[in-house]
Amino acid sequence: MNERAAIVAPAIPRNKYALPPVSLRFMPRLADIAEHPAAWAWPGAQSDRPWVNELRRLYEEPLSFPASMSPQCGLLLHSLILNMRPRVTVEVGSFIGASTLWIAGALRECPVSQLQTFDDFGPVAAGPWRETGFGGDRLDVVRQRVARAGLADLVSFHPGDSGTRLLGMREHLRALGGVDAAFIDGDHSIAGATRDFWAIEPVLNTGGYVMLHDTIPDQCGGHEGPRYVLDRANEIGQGLYERCDLHLSPLNYGFGILRRIG
Repeated sequence: MNERAAIVAPAIPRNKYALPPVSLRFMPRLADIAEHPAAWAWPGAQSDRPWVNELRRLYEEPLSFPASMSPQCGLLLHSLILNMRPRVTVEVGSFIGASTLWIAGALRECPVSQLQTFDDFGPVAAGPWRETGFGGDRLDVVRQRVARAGLADLVSFHPGDSGTRLLGMREHLRALGGVDAAFIDGDHSIAGATRDFWAIEPVLNTGGYVMLHDTIPDQCGGHEGPRYVLDRANEIGQGLYERCDLHLSPLNYGFGILRRIG
């Protein structure tokens, strides 16, 4: 008969403090700006599904870098949605449709699921790492992309200010059974990200998830809003949340998950 070793409980400090992200071991970052890539590289997943082929074409477009989430981040988001199996998902910030395709591609595998997408679909200016902009109708581009991907029946688009449109959709979302998963990747200012969080929260189900992209300001252009919401959800929100920080490859712009537990 094997003996069981006695395990003594560790000393538990009266107060616990979160370490700053820079002090965490597994927080990848570029050591040299010269190593910065110039485009997203497809990670190698093989599939002949229309939405995967559409994503490949999207990532070949110069406009996709760096504002579209990386394919590696897309795979993460896709897997999360696939395992959460939400009935109603809200997306804030479609840009040119990458996250929309990753989410809707997962929802295709979930019964009775739908995606409500909010974006102003306004023009896109050129910027760092992207020499070209876009002045046309982004909504039309994304609609066509979703249609070619075979996912049009799962996605409803709501153009305009996301916070305002979400307020107007609250009763409809509540009638659908409430929101099980929300992906916030729109206005990255503190005020903008907070507005989107506040607009969604009253219809976010207990047990539901809020996911945020670009949560490490010093690596994603100084955008502070997603980090602010992730760090302060229990101060600024009506619900009680548990939090998880995830790092991303190949560029660690950051990804955060909030789960409403009360």
